[in-house]
Amino acid sequence: MVILIKPSLRKLEKLVFQGAFDNKTILHYTGDMFGIGCKVSSYEAIERIQRLKGKQTKHGFILLVPSLQWFEKEGIYIPDRLIPLLKQYWPGNLTVIFKCDDERFAHIAVNGKVAFRVPDDELLRVFIDLLEEPIISTSVNFSSLPPESDLKRLTTYYADWFDYAILPGNKNYPYNSQPSTIVEYISSREEKNQSGFDELKCIREGSIPFYAVKKSFEKPTILFVCTANICRSPMAEKLFNHYASRINLPYSADSAGLLPGGQSISTASMQLLLERGILEARDHLSKQITPEMIQGSYLVLTMEERQRDFLRMQEPKQVRKIFTLNEYVGEAGDIADPFGADLDTYRKTLNIIDDRIQRLIEKLKDTNFMEKDKS
Repeated sequence: MVILIKPSLRKLEKLVFQGAFDNKTILHYTGDMFGIGCKVSSYEAIERIQRLKGKQTKHGFILLVPSLQWFEKEGIYIPDRLIPLLKQYWPGNLTVIFKCDDERFAHIAVNGKVAFRVPDDELLRVFIDLLEEPIISTSVNFSSLPPESDLKRLTTYYADWFDYAILPGNKNYPYNSQPSTIVEYISSREEKNQSGFDELKCIREGSIPFYAVKKSFEKPTILFVCTANICRSPMAEKLFNHYASRINLPYSADSAGLLPGGQSISTASMQLLLERGILEARDHLSKQITPEMIQGSYLVLTMEERQRDFLRMQEPKQVRKIFTLNEYVGEAGDIADPFGADLDTYRKTLNIIDDRIQRLIEKLKDTNFMEKDKS
């Protein structure tokens, strides 16, 4: 086995050009777990992996691709209903199975469906991009036994399983890593669908709870964030839900703050929202943002750039979904905190947030999967 630890782009390009990975098995790290894989076009290597694992079927083979944009580039159709979910969780540890009639993947398809994932690890995504084709991936283990997660054991006891190892560097790989959560998309038009609605079926619950995935599938969450979650972010949350419910927009809003929670909404914020008939403002109780909230949200929109930057630093894998509310709708700067100011200042803040929310909703209408499914 040739072990490549954090290889340079130039080295990988040279090896790919030489065809070094053709029909070769590859030990790789997805960002969460180790896997064995090969180029999807390497039929011999796929058969070898099946023999090594004692696999009798193609079930369990996941196709790793470099990005969500890869599908459009390759002309592979993603159901509109899935796009918000994939934008939320990719790159990440969610595998999604859906229909794919591309002949390049027919040999690993099961009942016309393929399991896809964009892995967390940046090096692996770069490598797949250089190969100009996906790689298949499956856990390193004999069928029915737990996956191997110890790198030392992988490079000793399982050394003859691999031709190459591509690893992201000398790091402490977690021993208790969980596999990806696997879900199957079942459209309303499929024979096995009994509900008449598009559905997600849990095939395997891994590191991402299925209830969170299902919630995101049914109604993606927009999370608004400010400092204490008592003035600006609850205004944004309540306004968004108010407008979204009126037009049946299939998104819901929540809000949180950077500080510990447990406080009621500010008196001025409540008064102004009640004037608009938004009675839910009376029940608001502030809460502190958590990593789980960020992972479970389609978008995280802050009131200030420093809040955005702090969250991006805390959750680097979620950077793609964290913006200020202003920048997401094409405006610069922050939405200032009115805390401690007079009612007129609060009213001006509410009017600014109202404008941004309405523009946000117009932007989200372009991805209104419910309307697209009806057409």
